[in-house]
Amino acid sequence: MLSYEKMFQASAGLLATVDASGHFRVLNPTWERILGWSLDELRSKPFIEFVHPSDREATLAEVAGLLQGNTVDRFDNRYLCKDGSYRWLGWAARVDTGEEPSEQLIYATAIDVTIDRERLSQLEPRLQDAKVYEKLFRVSVGLLVTLDPNGYFRHANPAWERLLGWSPEEMTAKPFIEFVHPDDRPATIAEATALFEGKMTIRFDNRYQCKDGSYKWLAWTAYMDPSEDESTRLVYGTAHDVTSYKELLGEFERTLARLRDTMEAMSTPFIPITERIVVMPLVGQMDTDRIHQVMTVALEGVQSTHVQVVILDVTGLRDLDTRVARALLDTAKGLQLLGAKTILTGIRPSLAQTLVGLGLDLGSIITKGTLQSAIASALTNDLNPGKPNHA
Repeated sequence: MLSYEKMFQASAGLLATVDASGHFRVLNPTWERILGWSLDELRSKPFIEFVHPSDREATLAEVAGLLQGNTVDRFDNRYLCKDGSYRWLGWAARVDTGEEPSEQLIYATAIDVTIDRERLSQLEPRLQDAKVYEKLFRVSVGLLVTLDPNGYFRHANPAWERLLGWSPEEMTAKPFIEFVHPDDRPATIAEATALFEGKMTIRFDNRYQCKDGSYKWLAWTAYMDPSEDESTRLVYGTAHDVTSYKELLGEFERTLARLRDTMEAMSTPFIPITERIVVMPLVGQMDTDRIHQVMTVALEGVQSTHVQVVILDVTGLRDLDTRVARALLDTAKGLQLLGAKTILTGIRPSLAQTLVGLGLDLGSIITKGTLQSAIASALTNDLNPGKPNHA
């Protein structure tokens, strides 16, 4: 026959009855093992005196509810041990409402949950931090994601849906590369591979498809924590929308290109004097590109307009070194092959010395002291190469 008395004595849980006056009536030996008080000491005064002062109000409220017919499935409070410390007890209790009110007892069982409560208190700061991080994750205007080694986003915050239209569930449902513009996929895959090899991405730009079919430019910063287990390692990434910046930059580059073309045209003008005479005033600094441009404009201009005389005015050039002098002679030879004569005007003493020092054949070039004399000579057909300058 089952012996309830033996089970009562051997139970690892704390078993008790409490009468209407608030005293323990029956207690099993586990009380003494857990708290250190003898059973007679526990029965000698109202049980509430063993409860931690901070927990007494809530405990008395639970007792009042029990006496009104409620059942307690779980209630935690702290009980005083004989050595002055406290232990957390987790309670379940009920009252047999079939008994006379004066004879009603609270039947209760408790377990020692001190270790669990201590662990919970240790975890509480981390749980609070986790709640804060979760809120930041959800309200962040930046796009936050984690990427697993299989190429799937593991987490995506709501900012993705606000910007691209895809829900977090849609973002994590297929390989991330499918959202990337086809032209950007090779570079993106290379960047992701480098991330899983330990490289940090400071700035990487690519285009992501919106749900409506358009694309947005995103600027990425990403990092993989090498301390994580390799099988569960994730890349942590954040991105922001730089579409307007890219569009502005593109417009700026197009404007700059137009300005550059305009400046180049202005820096090497091909100015007609008559149908057969043009002037090319050369101003500023001559570099390799500029020298090439002068020759190109002169040759193409003569070929397209059938000009017979090209006046190269070097008055406004800052420096005239051997490189520039040779280029001018090459231009004159090219023009000669196209049937046009070249007049060089504005020569300063330094250039004259350079030309003499080069020992080059100047037979294809007519020289004049001023632009006015060069134009006058061209108009009067006084174009004999090597003829002395009387202007």
